[in-house]
Amino acid sequence: MKNTFKLLVLSLSLIFLMSSLACAAYPERPIKILIPYGAGGTTDIGVRMLASIVEKDLGQPIVVENKPGGSGTIALAAGAKAAADGYTLTAVTSSPMFITPHLRNVSYNPIEDFTAIMNYSGPYHGITVPASSDWKSFEDMVKYGKANPNKGTYGTAGTFGGAHISMLYVEKLTGSTFTHLPFKGSAAATAAILGGHVNFGIVPQYADHVEAGNVRVLAVLDGTRDPDFPNVPTLRDLGYDWEFASVVGLVAPAGTDSSIISKLEKAFIAAANTAEFKEFMKKANLPIRIMNSEEFSGVLKKNYLGYQGAIKELNLTK
Repeated sequence: MKNTFKLLVLSLSLIFLMSSLACAAYPERPIKILIPYGAGGTTDIGVRMLASIVEKDLGQPIVVENKPGGSGTIALAAGAKAAADGYTLTAVTSSPMFITPHLRNVSYNPIEDFTAIMNYSGPYHGITVPASSDWKSFEDMVKYGKANPNKGTYGTAGTFGGAHISMLYVEKLTGSTFTHLPFKGSAAATAAILGGHVNFGIVPQYADHVEAGNVRVLAVLDGTRDPDFPNVPTLRDLGYDWEFASVVGLVAPAGTDSSIISKLEKAFIAAANTAEFKEFMKKANLPIRIMNSEEFSGVLKKNYLGYQGAIKELNLTK
């Protein structure tokens, strides 16, 4: 009996030692990052730039693989099923993490199937009107929407995306109603605002258009003010309990060794803080929002539950 116990202890010790050695040597081969969207989009270019810096630090190539479709869910489903060895990571954004799983059946659980590594960005979304609009404030918009139900139109990047869900909730909070016009992406929605084809839109990357004098931002939907436009209020500043949490970060399959997560977290955060990456993001008009693994994990859980409650209140079902 004693010999059996000793053998068991020895076996467990050897397994632990081998696991520790493997983690210490990580990475020993190329790492793959799954992107939920097509090549050339903001998530794609940001991750590729970050990866090009990190691979120099880790000493292994990082291969970016685009897996668009299903509103981002195809890539996340593949990432959730990947081996928990640190060699397949997934870039995640708000919709496939917070929203889509509450609207339709998906083959992954955003909270249970992933371990957060870090967050590096998250564009601010603004309620944006053409410069010629008579609306000078968010309350002007609300007043119109109350007096003229469904006559005002607004554009977003698509039906039941974060911007659309947010506006549905804003309507609920304010008692105003508008007609939603979904577009194929935020660029098309922005073009509709610039062309005066909608009364307003909820879009990211509005800075250049504001500075050119072509649009105004009445409010930002994020939890904090856009540092580039500190005078523009958030919804909470205006007394409305809502925020559109925007994230762009990296996750690994649940069960990935904590030492591997720590090594990846350290490498990607260091890369996000380099002058090279900051300059790239500035030119791309993309904000840098860095969160470590613990912070990012908390944000994912908080907003997954937040959208769950909002979608239930709005009576939207799978």
